[in-house]
Amino acid sequence: MDQKTADRRVKQAAREATQRVEESSTKAAEGFRDWQARILSATQANVNAMFEYAQDALKAKSMPEFLEISTTHSRRQMEMMGEQVREITDAAQKATIEGARPLAGGITNPFVQMS
Repeated sequence: MDQKTADRRVKQAAREATQRVEESSTKAAEGFRDWQARILSATQANVNAMFEYAQDALKAKSMPEFLEISTTHSRRQMEMMGEQVREITDAAQKATIEGARPLAGGITNPFVQMS
């Protein structure tokens, strides 16, 4: 392999590496924004649920009614939090996979001779 060919291959490999890193960074940033949006959405839903519970609890006319309201709220919150955890985890996994995918193809070795 002559010097010009080697130089061309090294430059091409560097361009490919740069493109892969840029694409990986872009995908990771997109995934991170989605993950953040899901966390904010979950937080908003939890705050809204807490206000709804407080309003309902203040309207309770007896201790059994208050306990029923509290039990119902707790059950709903546990279900909602389970779903939120799944959504946030899925978003984090997707961000990780999509961010790493451009790098998974690897960088070509510029010194390997073409057949």
